[in-house]
Amino acid sequence: MGRMIGIDLGTTNSLATYIDDNGEIQFVKNEYGNILIPSVVGIDENDDIIVGELAKERRMMNAGETASNFKRRMGTDAKIKVKNRTFDAQMLSSFVLKHLKENAEKQLNEKINRAIISVPAYFNDKQRRDTKMAAELAGLTVERLINEPTAAALSLGSNILNQNLKFIVLDLGGGTFDVTLLETFENIMDVISISGDTMLGGEDFTTKICEIFLKNIKLVITDLSRDERTKLYTKADRAKKLISLRDVEIELEIKGKNYKSEITQKDFREAVKPLLVKMKAAIDKALQDGNTDAREIEKVVLVGGAVKLGIIEEFTEKYFHKMRGEKIYFSSENFIENNKLVSIVANPDTVVAYGVGVAVGMKERNKMFKERILTDVCPFTLGTELVGNRFAPIIPRNTTVPTSKSEYFYTIDDYQDKVNVGIYQGESLNIDDNLFLGNFLIDVPRNIAGKEAINVRFTYDINGILEVEATVVSTGLKKSKLIVNGDLSEEEKNEKIKMLEEIKIQSENKNKDKLLLERANRIYAEIVNTEIRNHISDYLENYKMVVATGDRIRIQKAKESFSQFLDKIDPEINDMNIEDILKAQYQGNRYSFGYPACPNLEDQDKLF
Repeated sequence: MGRMIGIDLGTTNSLATYIDDNGEIQFVKNEYGNILIPSVVGIDENDDIIVGELAKERRMMNAGETASNFKRRMGTDAKIKVKNRTFDAQMLSSFVLKHLKENAEKQLNEKINRAIISVPAYFNDKQRRDTKMAAELAGLTVERLINEPTAAALSLGSNILNQNLKFIVLDLGGGTFDVTLLETFENIMDVISISGDTMLGGEDFTTKICEIFLKNIKLVITDLSRDERTKLYTKADRAKKLISLRDVEIELEIKGKNYKSEITQKDFREAVKPLLVKMKAAIDKALQDGNTDAREIEKVVLVGGAVKLGIIEEFTEKYFHKMRGEKIYFSSENFIENNKLVSIVANPDTVVAYGVGVAVGMKERNKMFKERILTDVCPFTLGTELVGNRFAPIIPRNTTVPTSKSEYFYTIDDYQDKVNVGIYQGESLNIDDNLFLGNFLIDVPRNIAGKEAINVRFTYDINGILEVEATVVSTGLKKSKLIVNGDLSEEEKNEKIKMLEEIKIQSENKNKDKLLLERANRIYAEIVNTEIRNHISDYLENYKMVVATGDRIRIQKAKESFSQFLDKIDPEINDMNIEDILKAQYQGNRYSFGYPACPNLEDQDKLF
């Protein structure tokens, strides 16, 4: 039996964790030493699959050759074209999972074939099944799917378990929003209710900035090419990180013409109001389902990368203080971190992955985690079909799992000899608006209407496995169906696995050599300033000349110097727009990055 890892399969970034020999949770690193792996898949010029940082860097210049945000399409039949191939979200996710698995195997020097994977709390059954199937295609057996906010709560450890309190976790990731109401007592963490929106996340706040920019320059999204849209989105995502501090400016070249527009905090606040309304509706629903008044909430925990937006913390503070009938002040002296009602965890990007690591420790019965007990709930109502296309709930949403519930149903036609047991998930009275999970037929004795009855029992466990059993009361005949695997047959699954095996995954060494060049190309593409572009071009040409010499020592020095230069001008890590960078680096009447641009190979020693 191979080793087990924990995986946070995210919309924007994914992470993996494991338990070391000391019983401590450690993060898996990629070939560049980073733990945050962009959930981006691409195909390079050699038709090799690339995953993570390299794919993300190529996205700016090769939008049609990369795919991202595909987690939002899990559970659908949507086809995603990447260069000359077509994938579904399940397969793209399998590339990311395989990449995380291989990183872990290299770091631990042992086989990895089992995992606990986090999913949005509000993922439906098909989305969860697609996640399991993606893992299977990547060579992983899923020991458990754990809800993301539940994992986040687990990561809080003794700070929460020892307090005996009722609290709520708001998890706003790149593509999904989850609300989980929990209670702790005597080292037991009890999930009371779950709510959320699988189509609400940080990506939507970025999109709002794109819309403001296009409105200001009097263009629409269809006026932009695919590459131009990607560039705009990248710049908007960067602006989003700064908008809480000040107004920001976006500059973009479209069809050879340069456009510049200011995005004000006022405009941003107005644009995101509909998103905040959706957040409020999800929170309202979780409190209502949990029969909990907001005044009972003792702590609000914010997790997920998008909660770093100042407007999210401000909204949450206003919501809960208003509901609690308390005044809200926005000065730091009024909120001491330990006593603060609303708090962002230390690292909202990694907290879910850490919590999945805790779940791994609990699953392995590691002595460091044995004292923790976790309960969870069924996120959606499960039921069957009644005459007239009506839905008959059997397990209500937010029922603590594992659970088993049954209901009696009667024949509706004279001399009816079969009953169709439909299995559905959802909250609508109209059966067609709910998610169809499966069905089966069971024989009943021929009799007049209403004289024959069947008992339909739904059993749902903590891993999201549903078993439906029907028993004919008069004969004792039983028939059941297990809803556990994806919709694929064994033949279809093997066909997918074979196709994945035939696809070339680029080697680690090639990735290392290409990342620097792709990063330079990406920065060049998004920066309009001619002077900086000339610096990048000079560095790029000189780096290529050094590489051509084959001298490993000189190449390593050139790589380090080139990387340091890019660090100085990369908006991705500087959190500044290009004008800020220019001001920060300007020296007298001469612009300098500390590394002069060298026009020829003879000057390389000065440069490196």
